[in-house]
Amino acid sequence: MQKAKNTKQNQKDNHKSLNPVRIRPQIAKTDSNQIWLYGKHSVLSALQKKRRKVFQILVTKNSAAELEKFLQHNNLQKLANIIKLTDNDHINSVVGRDQIHQGIAASCSRLAVKNQNDLLEELYKLKKPQLPNLILLDQLSDPQNIGAIIRSAASFGVKKIIFCEHNAPRESAAMCKSSAGTIEMIDLVTVVNFSNLIEKLKKLGYWCIGLDGRSSTFIDEIKNYDNVALIVGSEGDGIRELVKKNCDILAKIKIDPSVESLNASVATSIALYELSKK
Repeated sequence: MQKAKNTKQNQKDNHKSLNPVRIRPQIAKTDSNQIWLYGKHSVLSALQKKRRKVFQILVTKNSAAELEKFLQHNNLQKLANIIKLTDNDHINSVVGRDQIHQGIAASCSRLAVKNQNDLLEELYKLKKPQLPNLILLDQLSDPQNIGAIIRSAASFGVKKIIFCEHNAPRESAAMCKSSAGTIEMIDLVTVVNFSNLIEKLKKLGYWCIGLDGRSSTFIDEIKNYDNVALIVGSEGDGIRELVKKNCDILAKIKIDPSVESLNASVATSIALYELSKK
């Protein structure tokens, strides 16, 4: 009888479930290529797109059922091995007490970042009508703004965001959260010299359009342009002068003259909407 009882107990212990006894896992310090994502959109998108290695998932009891349903729906039950039930206090200690994590966080590898050669090699293989629209962010560094731009880019079918290496921000949890998980749909590219890249893009057949509040051309006047590389500068300084000189067109968004400027992410969204009109 004792043996049968032990066998039943072993079967029970080996059963994979998101509802074990509460565990406070000991988390090792992450290396420079790892990142803690938090919030349902960020974490679930990362799991679904499978572009990252996932090392550990923390979830609270209140969010466990939703996570389990998501894993089953996406055939990701094998991730149950790295899921740990914990509480809000522990997740706060990992991602930061002021972060809205919605009871879920995941330790993952950072997304791979491509370089100019990677980008051009991919573009050269495509025929001109197939060239994807691009966004170049010149000197933008705020993760919230960049995350919002990524979300808008994904909404309008732009899949590549290009940064200048000199002032390129590293992917961060705040950037991923602000993008509502859409960063998993985007290729991140870092280049050394924007002007050099712009010249090469022009030879491929791109129209390089810079947003500039001092331009005499309004963005809604630009119609029927294919193969667009949209260049967006920082809110304070805008696009650098040398980069401006290399643009085919400088355009501004029509706003009330009493308003000095728009937030960079808002301006990008409006520009993408106008350029999407045919």
